[in-house]
Amino acid sequence: MKTRTLSALVSLCILSSTFAAQAKVFICSGIVTKVVSKYGNFEVQYKSTRTGNQMEPVWIYDTHTYLLGPVLKAIEEGEKYGTEYALVLENREGGDTRCWDGSTDNALIAIAKK
Repeated sequence: MKTRTLSALVSLCILSSTFAAQAKVFICSGIVTKVVSKYGNFEVQYKSTRTGNQMEPVWIYDTHTYLLGPVLKAIEEGEKYGTEYALVLENREGGDTRCWDGSTDNALIAIAKK
């Protein structure tokens, strides 16, 4: 059930991003550790469950502030239970779409428990 829900969520995000020129959507997973307000947006920090390393942060832009609630819940569950989340990201710089690419322009467009 969770896999189908996540698949449907990704499909919806991909469809909605086709209206934006050259949008690249991809998924990273990890434990959400922190969210901070910077430059009028929110920076979400997370770490890899495979390596335990902190990954490059992603952004919640002002058009996606409805994700703050789910991100705060993910932080709580990460601290208590080590719960892993799938982060659906949109690469807004047009470069590499790997989760560790160093791009701080990646926008969080969805989040789901794995």
